[in-house]
Parts: sequence; structure tokens; C-alpha cells
Amino acid sequence: MSRCRARTQGRDERGAAAVELVILVPALVLVIGVLVAGWRLWSARAEVTDAAAAGARAATLERGGAQARQRAERVAQSNLDTFGLRCDPAAVSVDTTGFHRPSGSTADITVDVTCRVALQDLLVPGLPGYWEVSGSGTHRLDTFRERTP
Repeated sequence: MSRCRARTQGRDERGAAAVELVILVPALVLVIGVLVAGWRLWSARAEVTDAAAAGARAATLERGGAQARQRAERVAQSNLDTFGLRCDPAAVSVDTTGFHRPSGSTADITVDVTCRVALQDLLVPGLPGYWEVSGSGTHRLDTFRERTP
């Protein structure tokens, strides 16, 4: 009788590993997919913020507000292209009011970059929709450098 019991107990657990595998593998793949998606979204936000900071830094090297605006826009767009972030479209806003302040006073240049990125570029190919990412960068103008609005 003990032999029959041993066989019956062995039969009850047969296939249990396969069921566990069928349940755990998709759950593990889903968790990994969510982690990768989160990383891609965070990376896009960091790239936009870096582009804004580079634009602000480049703008402070110019002597006038108009040239600073053009250079900041060009540098920010160049950084987005270098990162491979395809924006639809990229909007670069440059605050050059610091150039209106007289030399000897502190002034800042702020660049805001907004980028609308297709989710299919970030997450899953064929996924519809967009995600708007924005970043800002501020850099201080040289206090004693001559400025022209």
C-alpha cells in the first residue's frame, strides 16, 4: 500500500514545473519590458534636457541677443540630432532678456526645448501615440562682458 501512495503523490506533482514556467516567463518578460520602456522614456527626457543646457551654454558665448537665439536653436537641434531623438516637431524657446541688462549686473539665458516623440520610436514598433518631453537649461552670462540686445 505504501508503494501505491508514493506513486499517487508523484503523479500529483507531474507537470507542476511546466505550469510554473508558463506563468513565470511571461511575467518576467513583462517586467523586463516595463523596465526597458521606463529607461527609454527617462533617456529621452535626459537628452532633451542636455540639448537645452548645451543651447543655453552656446548662447552665452555670443555678444548679442539675436545671435544668441540663433546659436542656441542651432546647437539644441544639433544635439537632438546627435542623440538620434526624432522630434515631431522640436520647439526651442530662448529667453535672451539677459542681454538687455547692463554689463556689471548678473543675467541668465534660459533655453526650453520641447520634443514630441512617437511612442513607436521609444517603446514598441507600431505603437500609436506620442509622448511630449521637455527640458530646460539656464546658464549665466559673463558679468563684465559687453552685451548688445
